[in-house]
Amino acid sequence: MYVCLDPAATVRLKALWEKFGMGVPLVILDSPFRSIIEPLMDHIDKVRKSYEKGVITVVLPEFVPRKWWHHLLHNQTAMFIKGIILFKQGVVSTSVPLHLRD
Repeated sequence: MYVCLDPAATVRLKALWEKFGMGVPLVILDSPFRSIIEPLMDHIDKVRKSYEKGVITVVLPEFVPRKWWHHLLHNQTAMFIKGIILFKQGVVSTSVPLHLRD
């Protein structure tokens, strides 16, 4: 799933997804107010209604910079999403570390 904040970036991502997405469908959510949280939570709630007895897993990238103090500048959105998901029954989050080289 991808939240569209910039149409040009979304076009580039679609092209990369078609090439490397291994046939997995990409859900693109529009965000007219440049908010990631609201469209994401709305989508999770909609999916949750369809699968009331299931568990939804939200996979979040977590940037791991080379210097520990750079961590303060990154991952704020992911941490906020984790905090919201913590209180949603039947929804869990998984962080995937992405180590930054430079």
